[in-house]
Amino acid sequence: MEFHGTPSHNHSSADGVLDELIELRLPAKAEQIPLVRMLTHGVLARADFGLDAIADAKMAVDEACAQLVQLADLGAELSCRFRTTPRGIEVSCSTRTRHPAPPNERSFGWHVLTTLAHSVSAHHDLLPGEPSGVLTIDLVLRAESSAG
Repeated sequence: MEFHGTPSHNHSSADGVLDELIELRLPAKAEQIPLVRMLTHGVLARADFGLDAIADAKMAVDEACAQLVQLADLGAELSCRFRTTPRGIEVSCSTRTRHPAPPNERSFGWHVLTTLAHSVSAHHDLLPGEPSGVLTIDLVLRAESSAG
C-alpha cells in the first residue's frame, strides 16, 4: 500500500485553500476497500463536508472501488486519487483490467454512483501492445448530501 499527499501550488480553490492531491494505491482486492473508505472520510471531513455528505461520498467511493475490484486483473493495483478543487472533491479510482468496457450505466451500482455523487464518468484506456487497459471511474463530490 502506498499513500501520497502533495499540495499543488498551481491553483487555489474558491475558499483560498490550495488544491491538494492525495493518492492511495493498494491491491485491487475487496478486503482493501475499507482503507479507501477511511481515507474518503478523512479527506471530506478536512474539507468541511457535513456528516450526511460524508456518508454519501463514502458509499459512492465504496461502490466505485467495488466495481473496479470485480473487473481488476489478478494482482492489479487499485489507485484512488482525491483532489480538492473549486468544483468539490474530485475522486478518480482506477485499476488494470482486461475487461474492455466501462461499467454498465444501466446497472444498479451505476445508479448508486449517480445518486450519491454530483457527477460520475468512466472510461477504459487500452495500454499499447498489451491485452489489458486501465479502467477509471471519476466522481465529483460536493459538500451538500444527496438527501439534502
